[in-house]
Amino acid sequence: MSCTMFIGCAFVDQKVDLSYEKVVNTRGGSGDVFIAKPKDHHNIMKKADGWLIGTVKNTYGMKTADVVTENDIGDWVVRALTQELSFAGYNVMPVTMLPDNVSKGIDLTVLKVFVDQDPGFWTVGAISDVQFAVEMWKNGMKVKSFNVSAKGDDRSMMGSAETKAISLRKAMQAAMQQAVPEIIKTLEQ
Repeated sequence: MSCTMFIGCAFVDQKVDLSYEKVVNTRGGSGDVFIAKPKDHHNIMKKADGWLIGTVKNTYGMKTADVVTENDIGDWVVRALTQELSFAGYNVMPVTMLPDNVSKGIDLTVLKVFVDQDPGFWTVGAISDVQFAVEMWKNGMKVKSFNVSAKGDDRSMMGSAETKAISLRKAMQAAMQQAVPEIIKTLEQ
């Protein structure tokens, strides 16, 4: 038997489930905070079987298929932020649009969600990139905006959808570690 049995080419799209587990242990939030669901997903293409968020590659690094998710990407970002801000002490209220004269509000724009397969010699990696813009509002006025950009990675024997999902989760956790302390600091000033 040869080693070639492990060298596979995937010609079928891999479906990834976007999940999140809380990692930030920041406290200090109080009161209600509204989070508006992102209205669009810049640079993220929609396919018949889901949102195109990555590539599957063969051993030579050539693209053979796509990574897709049926999950709503905006909802994924809002769910992650809701978990973290609830733990921080806020009463989080996801909404379609921020209300006029919102006391504390967050408006999000998804800039990029992508996972790239990294073919290796012994293991196959998944390198993820999550980027979004945050606008913070207090008493109906925008008080701050900033961009969040974070990476995540994971490796396994095969370039599975699960490896890619773990990599994306790690990228979102890194993004929350950047965003949440800044949000609390700004909203509580």
